[in-house]
Amino acid sequence: MNEYTSVVKLLTPVLSRGRAFEPGRDAGASPLAKEIAYGVLRDYFRLDAIVSMLVKKPLGDKHQDIQVLLLAGIYSVDAIRRPDYASVNAAVDAARGLGKQWGAGLVNGVLRNYLRDRERIAASIAKRAPVQSGHPGWLVRSISRDWPEVAADIIAANNEQAPMTLRVNARQGNRDAYLQLLADAGIEAHAGELADTAIYLTTPVGVDRLPGFDDGRVSVQDEASQLAASVVAPAAGDRVLDACAAPGGKTCHLLEYQQDIDLTAIDIDENRLDQVRDNLRRLSLSCHVAASDLADFDHDGATFDRILLDAPCSATGVIRRHPDIKLLRRKSDIAKLVEAQQTLVRAAWELLAGGGVLVYSTCSVLRAENDEVVSQFLEETPDASLSTIDADWGHATRFGRQLLPTSNAHDGFYFARLVKAA
Repeated sequence: MNEYTSVVKLLTPVLSRGRAFEPGRDAGASPLAKEIAYGVLRDYFRLDAIVSMLVKKPLGDKHQDIQVLLLAGIYSVDAIRRPDYASVNAAVDAARGLGKQWGAGLVNGVLRNYLRDRERIAASIAKRAPVQSGHPGWLVRSISRDWPEVAADIIAANNEQAPMTLRVNARQGNRDAYLQLLADAGIEAHAGELADTAIYLTTPVGVDRLPGFDDGRVSVQDEASQLAASVVAPAAGDRVLDACAAPGGKTCHLLEYQQDIDLTAIDIDENRLDQVRDNLRRLSLSCHVAASDLADFDHDGATFDRILLDAPCSATGVIRRHPDIKLLRRKSDIAKLVEAQQTLVRAAWELLAGGGVLVYSTCSVLRAENDEVVSQFLEETPDASLSTIDADWGHATRFGRQLLPTSNAHDGFYFARLVKAA
């Protein structure tokens, strides 16, 4: 199949209907098609500015497929290592395959005009703020306000391809032993600096190439996310709740971290819980799994000693893994997310035993979703107090610790730990 046909299937729902990017949406998409799709999303603001210069009349939603072909074609001639004519011809053929002969002519003309005049076009759009940052203006302003000294580094990291990071299953061996297995398999890798289970691959590979993956030796999980288990730090015999569990990375890591716990994993989305169950089976782990809203969770009056609440958020710390966030997220979304986060913290608190620990986490870098949520909760909850996270990673904030997206390293993640009066 023409790779651009797959790119159209992958990106049209994002650009025309505002749906989240799903790389599995086209089961037949080749690695090249996925590479182009991710590249278009990461570089969208520059590519869109170029198309706007070369196509005077907007194509509109009805012809979003042709818009995608233009974006993908320009990205390809700039970033894919092959002759320019190959990218142009493939994009033109895809337009014909869509039954749009007029579109084939438009795609051919626009891409060839770009090839003839790309230096002038690049200079013309270079000073546009979204083109420079690769981010919407509201997000640049938010990051700059919250992290003025390192905002440029965060934005630059967001525009990179994320590294592939592994979590070694401590039940089946240590990191050094698995690094040796990777070396024996010809896979270059190095140890992470923050989590003693983390390994970074120099070049991403399919999980089928990872030694012992099917047997549960290793999982794919960002290093920042791997710190959750040590922040929760369950003790033997603890009743533990993973309150927003899907897709199950932290659920499984908690069980690997401390084997003798009674763990319950819940999520509001039954379909996503299938991923949790699949991960548990692959790793030969078990726990209670239930589909439930946290506020309506039927816990039979029992309470939990440890609760991990990895709350739904803007995901502004994982943009490089989900570059569609830059297109789909709006400034107005943040207030709605904060309201939901506050509701979830209060609901989780009701399930926490006296003397128990609640870890609030997000993959956001915005203070409104992190320290400000914790601050408001502490102000309105007399039996809640802060438990300092004794660590040297990330940035110490007033109420927790914040990891920021870092080039060739971890994603952005926030943790705060609260204790309930006995």
